[in-house]
Amino acid sequence: MTELEILEKLKEIFVLVVNRNADLSKTTMEDNIVTDLGVSSVGVIYLVVAIEEMFGIDMGDVTLNSFQTIGDVVKYIKEKL
Repeated sequence: MTELEILEKLKEIFVLVVNRNADLSKTTMEDNIVTDLGVSSVGVIYLVVAIEEMFGIDMGDVTLNSFQTIGDVVKYIKEKL
């Protein structure tokens, strides 16, 4: 799976789990999860669970501060696949 494919799946997860009204058409790998996308600490937990389910990976080693940007998440997922 390419980084772009992972990014597109993350956008789907974000809309479903965190913010149903989000327009992520301009989301980039450099976007900050908290400041640019407005994900709360609880939202991060929901994202982790949804990512584990969608990609079939274990994110047990992740903390709330593990990721700053969408690119950080994409790279993490790519390494786990």
